[in-house]
Amino acid sequence: MTDTQSTPARLPIGSADGVAFDVVAWGPAHADVDFSVACMFEHEVNGAAIAGGLLELDEALGKQLTRLRTDGFFGGQPMETLLITQPPTGVTPRAVLVIGLGDPATLDGERLRQATRVAMREAIRYGARSMAFAPSVLDAGHINNAGLNMQEVMLDGMLSALRTELALAAAGLTARPALQQCTFDVGAPRLAGAAESFAAAFEGLFEAD
Repeated sequence: MTDTQSTPARLPIGSADGVAFDVVAWGPAHADVDFSVACMFEHEVNGAAIAGGLLELDEALGKQLTRLRTDGFFGGQPMETLLITQPPTGVTPRAVLVIGLGDPATLDGERLRQATRVAMREAIRYGARSMAFAPSVLDAGHINNAGLNMQEVMLDGMLSALRTELALAAAGLTARPALQQCTFDVGAPRLAGAAESFAAAFEGLFEAD
């Protein structure tokens, strides 16, 4: 394949505390990172089937995500986690974490912020140098997200968790995080707009400080 075909588009957001943040046009099954994170509701909106990157991940895992949820082993409840440390061939990241988002009808910005905090903490505890995060809300049919301020709350959650881990390291209570890159998964058609929104949110968070 050519470089254009094999290398997904990547756009920068900003850097903070030794970690570079960006957006990349890939899904959680194909993120070339140490630690890939996807989110999953207790059920999809109006009984729809999962789609997009979450569907690709489920299929790459032999449909185990939906099977585990159906069988009651992983309910997708808020902040429930499922860690896959031996992903099969066809899954690019070295490990995959799935975080529950609960009932899609009650999703709010704070729950999404909590999910990014969990993602960052678990990536650091895994020892990842690179991580990717997919909120996966569109993949479950949750399309009315304008009021969630998604870019701001996700960045705020990531940064607050990172700073907590750095504070622990500074106190000599844990090793300094190895993380250097944090990527947000974005569908290719939304890449440019998402990068612009994330960059504006990133700048706004630092102005608020």
